[in-house]
Amino acid sequence: MSSRYRQPTETGPLVALEQGPYALTVAPGFGARMVSFRHAGRDVLRPTPDAVLARPTNYGFAGFPLMPYSGPMFGPGFTFGGVSYPLARNVPEEPTATHGESWIAPFRILDRSGATLELEMTHEPTPGTFPFRFRGLVRYSLSAEGLSILLRITSRDHRPMPAGLGIHPYFPKYPGTRLRFASVGVWPPDAPEAVGLGCQPLIEGLDFGNGPDVSEMVVDRLYEGWDGTAEVIAPDGFRTVIEADGVLDKMQIYSAWDYPYVCVEPVSNANDGFNRMTAGVPSHGVRVLEPNRSIEGTVRIFVADAR
Repeated sequence: MSSRYRQPTETGPLVALEQGPYALTVAPGFGARMVSFRHAGRDVLRPTPDAVLARPTNYGFAGFPLMPYSGPMFGPGFTFGGVSYPLARNVPEEPTATHGESWIAPFRILDRSGATLELEMTHEPTPGTFPFRFRGLVRYSLSAEGLSILLRITSRDHRPMPAGLGIHPYFPKYPGTRLRFASVGVWPPDAPEAVGLGCQPLIEGLDFGNGPDVSEMVVDRLYEGWDGTAEVIAPDGFRTVIEADGVLDKMQIYSAWDYPYVCVEPVSNANDGFNRMTAGVPSHGVRVLEPNRSIEGTVRIFVADAR
């Protein structure tokens, strides 16, 4: 199937929210992406460079929502309910469809009041895209407690629909930065041959329970049994806390050796979860939505000593 890249060509107008020491900027028209998130002027998330705002790139922002699935497909589509659905590559940076539809879709503003911004996108299937109709909602809210991000996906299809969601934020990774969260298992590395493999016990070098130095680690793995709280601890002691609830019970971590950021991503489904569900892999995390039914989760990001 030929590739059909669909990301917007312009960032579009920005919306800024402020509450106490926290400030958030969002680009609704480019995937409801976070452009920056700061506490007392310090970047909590990677700020989007001006050059990216002028000529947007898919992986140049501070973070973005993931719907109707997180992570990559391992092949050219998926099978659900006995039917095979082809999916085209959706961005040029990836060899297969990745992260779903929302991160490259325009959102419209439903509500902008005080320190809250509620955004909505709708998906109508076209050849090579996700083959079910759905509505995605993202609500960003600032308070003295920090940033709250509500994610919700609602089926608008007449058939049962597989679904997942998540968030993909980028945190600064200075030399000596530590990452801490508890989990009980880790999924194998992404690969076509891994679609029939399930979660495995934690192994040495991949356990973040004691807050190891992540600044020189190379890791791209999904964790199972995450307890809903993670911390990114800068060398000067600045602590950023990430919490999640609802269906966001898995944690994807991405850190490359030459990458000055670490991605700490609460998600609901295993990578290539639709095909793993079809293969009978346990704990795939995919939810099957009946018509007009929803799943949701909330992510909170805040500075520990400011709460």
